[in-house]
Amino acid sequence: MGYGTMRVIAAAAFAAMMMGGVTAQASDTFQKPTAEELSMTSVPGYPGASAVVLFREQITTDNLHSIQRYERVKILTEDGKKYANVELRYVRTEGYNEAGGYNGSEEDVQDIQGRTIHADGTIIPFTGKPYVKTIEKSKDLKYQAKVFTLPDVEVGSIIEYRYATRYNDTIVEEPEWYIQGDLFVKQAHYVWHPTTHDLVDNKERLINSIAWFPILPQGAEIKHTEPAGGGQLYELTVHDIPPVVDEDYMPPLKSYSYRVLFSFTAFRTRDEFWKDQGKEWSKRSDSFMKGGKSLDTGTQETIAGATSADEKVRKIYAKIMTFENTDYTRERSKHEEGKIATVSDIWDRKRGSSSELTKLFVAMVRSAGLKSYLMLVPDRSEGVFIPEWMSFRQFSDEIAIVNLDGKDVDFDPGERYCAYGHLAWQHTFSSGLRQVDGGTAFGETAGDGYAANKTSRVANLTMDEHGQITGRIDLAFVGAPALRWRHTALTGDEQSLSDKLREMLEGRVPHSLEVKVGKIENLSDYEQPLKVSFDVTGTLGTPTGKRLVMPVDLFESGATATFSQEKRETAVDFQFPQAVNDALRVNFKQGFEVEALPKADKYSLDKRALYTVTVESAPTSFTTRRGFAMGDIIFLQKEYPGLRTFYSQMQTKDKESVVLKAVHVTAEAKGGN
Repeated sequence: MGYGTMRVIAAAAFAAMMMGGVTAQASDTFQKPTAEELSMTSVPGYPGASAVVLFREQITTDNLHSIQRYERVKILTEDGKKYANVELRYVRTEGYNEAGGYNGSEEDVQDIQGRTIHADGTIIPFTGKPYVKTIEKSKDLKYQAKVFTLPDVEVGSIIEYRYATRYNDTIVEEPEWYIQGDLFVKQAHYVWHPTTHDLVDNKERLINSIAWFPILPQGAEIKHTEPAGGGQLYELTVHDIPPVVDEDYMPPLKSYSYRVLFSFTAFRTRDEFWKDQGKEWSKRSDSFMKGGKSLDTGTQETIAGATSADEKVRKIYAKIMTFENTDYTRERSKHEEGKIATVSDIWDRKRGSSSELTKLFVAMVRSAGLKSYLMLVPDRSEGVFIPEWMSFRQFSDEIAIVNLDGKDVDFDPGERYCAYGHLAWQHTFSSGLRQVDGGTAFGETAGDGYAANKTSRVANLTMDEHGQITGRIDLAFVGAPALRWRHTALTGDEQSLSDKLREMLEGRVPHSLEVKVGKIENLSDYEQPLKVSFDVTGTLGTPTGKRLVMPVDLFESGATATFSQEKRETAVDFQFPQAVNDALRVNFKQGFEVEALPKADKYSLDKRALYTVTVESAPTSFTTRRGFAMGDIIFLQKEYPGLRTFYSQMQTKDKESVVLKAVHVTAEAKGGN
């Protein structure tokens, strides 16, 4: 089942229009607040809302290479005062990427103005100077923000600010109108004055059509006009836009929130666009993946001794995994890195980005005499591929496809520590654009079942006659859970990884237990389960007279309720199928005996999910075994009631208890021991 076909429903539209020149300029004045705005204390229908957007405007003027933005926000609660801290993000890029495509445009945020208006009408202008904060940077990209705080904000204030994002004159921006956010929007206004020409490889081309992909509230409509002064104008006004809901296991916002995504295109249909532009992407990629003598020699040395196609690919994959993935290591300057023209340069350096290592893998597999292809995919944690949106901007990653014994197998060599023949979960069950013999085509990525993404949790504890617990907990992770922890390890040191593992377990078990990380095994061995052991001390259970009430499952005793809301507004996205298997054994001294055990139980959900639990007792111990498997990842809103019932049954069972009773031990029994 491809995630791209998983019932994410949206409308799509295409319009082919001749473009003329036009310029526009947003007003540089602030709006005068109304008496209603100054006295506003809440948002009807949204009790407790911390703030509300009174007005939002975004005007894109291509001839000026700028986007003018204006924001007015009413602060309703103490928590809403956080919106006075403003962070205006932008991207600085330089040069061309390894496949020969231009990375983007130099951007800057300028002309920042702001003010605060108190409920009595007093105006306090912003007179400070924003500071620049670097959020993230790589070899060719730097994500920055200009940060400032509006003055003297209090509950009841209106804050407003405007600014311009200006971008490189060699690039024409295609607007993206994101209409929904975390606040209710009373009114928003979006305008685009497109240009008539674009620059491709420093050559001017005529833009003769525009496509857009809208997800809009009922009744909202994009208006296309031709102003008297010439040119084209696209405009959208919306009112009373609800905030994006905050629910457990939400799908990525880009899959369903209100938005309009524009694209320039010289093509009449989406199929023409993807066929032509896909061919250009494939051609650039193949050019970069042309190896040389050193790569061919290195490939043959790598696959030496392999007798089958699978053995050859395994050896190549293992070799790639020994290279430094620069997406997880320090940034190098262009002077250090030098020019990267083809995959041979990556081979010689023994390092590269995720994209570069994926291309190197494909090139080496081809050098070994096997068919291999690239595929562009989105990051499914952020959004899905929408063919109707004619833009490569929706692709963030690349995977590799190898034809083994007549069957295409997906690989993810750019994801450090991803197991052979598997994909990182955000690339699974996804639609994308792939290379095929003679061109490109839409494709679907494979995905693992629940057994391939497994977490095992085993606790072996001993309780003395005073109720003190000592023992050990062993965790084992396979598939997506293991990859998450391995990537966590790449972003910090050994101590920070231990701290995060300890905090994770502390959040699952009773607070009366103290856990310490003992040993971490197979951290870099991506073909083996990641294993972590913990030493445990403390107390377990609640004494009531001569009885001790103990949790039936140690690992779910600290868990909070999932899907407690009666109604659901979005689909449920579990990201990947998975299984969790628990085993708990509590050994106790003579002087206790089991008085009551929960009965064994089993719940299923339309063959999509399964839960089982059994509890067994012995003279000096009890043992709980719990199994949970979720075989599907998407549940639609209409399927939520059944899913909620399943989780309610499971969580009710997890909260049941084992009751131990203190008993008198005779002298003969003591002597017998």
